[in-house]
Amino acid sequence: MISALTLALALAATPADTLTQVSLQGLTFKAPTSWSKEAPDDNTLEWTAPGEVGKVAVSAFPFEKPIPPAACMKKMLDAVGKDGFETFSLDAQPAAKKVTSDYVGQGEGAKADANRVTTTTVLGCNGKVKWLITLTTRTSEAVRLGPVSKRIIDSVSYGK
Repeated sequence: MISALTLALALAATPADTLTQVSLQGLTFKAPTSWSKEAPDDNTLEWTAPGEVGKVAVSAFPFEKPIPPAACMKKMLDAVGKDGFETFSLDAQPAAKKVTSDYVGQGEGAKADANRVTTTTVLGCNGKVKWLITLTTRTSEAVRLGPVSKRIIDSVSYGK
């Protein structure tokens, strides 16, 4: 007999949740296989979920001359503002993460649960490449897309 939890997990898993390894400018990470993909420039890749309920944007910028990773992270955080960022280590290098919530649309009428989005911004640097990942999802899709976002972030590594 199938348990309720097993059935719920099976129904929640969709092909949109399948990830594949991608490389960009010395950064390796996993990205959604069946989401639509765009490359707006040589340093950026973007994926949009079916129904536009989520979006992932990854930008990576290699350095011509390496710098110390901690100095790189300090410069990045100084540039974007340190407020709300939590520092941590990712692939044995410095990184920082910030989660924010907002509404899409304009005016007070847009402030409805259906228009609420959650954005996770992650910055990192190993002294050879600096990068930024932005994961934006409809907050109502957090149960499904939250774990996908975590898997993407956890998959980040340098030059494999």
